[in-house]
Amino acid sequence: MSRAARVLALVLALLPLGCARPIEPARVAAVTTPPSAAAPAPPAPTWPDAAPAPDLPTPEASAETFVAREELPDVHFASGEIHVDRRDLAALDAAAAWLRANPSQLVIVEGYTDVIGPRAANLALAQRRARWVMDFLVTKGVPAERITAVARGETGLLCADRSPGCQSRNRRVHFLVRDSEPVQLSASPSR
Repeated sequence: MSRAARVLALVLALLPLGCARPIEPARVAAVTTPPSAAAPAPPAPTWPDAAPAPDLPTPEASAETFVAREELPDVHFASGEIHVDRRDLAALDAAAAWLRANPSQLVIVEGYTDVIGPRAANLALAQRRARWVMDFLVTKGVPAERITAVARGETGLLCADRSPGCQSRNRRVHFLVRDSEPVQLSASPSR
């Protein structure tokens, strides 16, 4: 069979496929419901035998509250740095000594930055600062299980002015502590 005959046979074989009518998607009638007034939500179930909710202490009086202490002053950093200024090394040594002397205290190490630079970069820098301080405290004998490093970035500014002196106050690590004694919770209300 010649080449022309093969091409002709192939075209004739495919011709019915090319002439087939396209399949149309099924037509669906749109069903709409007339707008009606919104039905009120059913009331929440009430349980006649339910005990009243217990009175809980206010957050200020809770043992779960972390607070700042004057024994743990902020430590400061140069712009873009993760190591503290030399003058703050003594404050870190004192913080480590206080934490070793108070083994029931848990500590949150919060890293802050100034507003110079992108927020994402500042948040990462704040995390590295907090982590550096945490590692410093661990090398000084404070158990790592008692320390939580948190990045706060540009939040919590102490000074909003863009002057270098003002911004240097924002580049810091702040300490918050609370007692680690177990909290006694009761499932029954006190009367």
